Formats: sequence, C-alpha cells, structure tokens
Amino acid sequence: MDLDIILNVIEDNGYIGLFLWLWFGIFGVPIPNEMIIMTVGLASSMKAMNPFIAFFVTYAGITAAVTTSYILGRLLGRRLLKVLQRRKRFAHTIESSLKLMEKHHAFSLSLSYFIPGVRNFLPLLYGFSRLSFKTFAVFAYSGALVWLAIVFTLGYLFGDNIGAIEKYGKELFLMAILTGIAGFIAIKIIRKKREKVKVFDG
Repeated sequence: MDLDIILNVIEDNGYIGLFLWLWFGIFGVPIPNEMIIMTVGLASSMKAMNPFIAFFVTYAGITAAVTTSYILGRLLGRRLLKVLQRRKRFAHTIESSLKLMEKHHAFSLSLSYFIPGVRNFLPLLYGFSRLSFKTFAVFAYSGALVWLAIVFTLGYLFGDNIGAIEKYGKELFLMAILTGIAGFIAIKIIRKKREKVKVFDG
C-alpha cells in the first residue's frame, strides 16, 4: 500500500476519511488488510499522523465494518449467501469460513483476523446463524484489537521494511496465531487448576 495514498486520504478528508475508508471497504476490495494497517503505522511513526488517534480511528473503522457485516447477515443472510456462493472467487472462502466456525465456534471470530478473506465472511455468517450480538462483540472486537495491535506495531516499528514484511507476512501471522492459541489454552488450564483448588479448599 502506497504511503502517499494514506497521507492523501488524511490530508483531503481527515481522520474521518480514514474511518470511512476502512468501514466501507467491506463493500468493495476486502479491507482493512495488513498492508493498509502497517502503512498507517508507518505514517504514525513518521509523525504524519498522531499514533493514538490513528490507532483508535483504525480500530473504530474495523469494528464498524465487521458489525455492518454481522447486521447484513442477520437481515439478508440467506439471500446474500446464495448470491456469494454462486461466485467461484467467494465459494472457497465461504467453505473455509464454515469449517473454521465448526471447529472453533465463536472463538473463530478472533482467529479469523489472521486469515485474509475469511475475516470478511465470518461476521456475515455469524449474523446469519443468529449468534447473539453480545457474544459476537466479545470475540470479534477483542480479536480485532489484538490483530490491530500486532499489525499496527509492525508498521510503526518496521514500516521502512514493509516489503520484507509483506514477503514473509504469512509466516509472521501464523506465529501470531499460534501464540494467541497457546495463550488461550494456557489461560483455560490456569482457570481449571484454580477451580480445582477452590473445590478442594471448600
């Protein structure tokens, strides 16, 4: 993603332009993606943007996009899904999304941010499946925060090497996924041990 594009969006429309670009990108090219977020991080490191405001606005744009997808799933899920499944470019991604849902249930919303393409369809599918908004928000918004923090920081610290990051991006994000899963499992194990201790103490 060209840094000039990000700077032009900010210069012409302010932070609200960045927010709207990320939000309505869900209806066109699948954005936000890693390169866009890393470019925002790079622009922040160059003092072209306030890093705290840029992070907050980017997070707001991402959550607005996935929430819109979820709402569309609830309102138009069946019809919209039939239309998308007829297109070969979407059929495979939808199938992958369904498998991820079946395997990890609501936690797949958090994992999906690390899988390009899938993250654009899962909110729609969960809206269609009538998952409660509260459960959706917990997993979708927390996953977005973790993903954004990782990608934004990569751009902020290593944005000058964005080409190398793009080249080895899959490996980096796979490591991030594994780290997240390991942390999740560790938390569950610790909680179970604490519950057992409480039972014995009781």
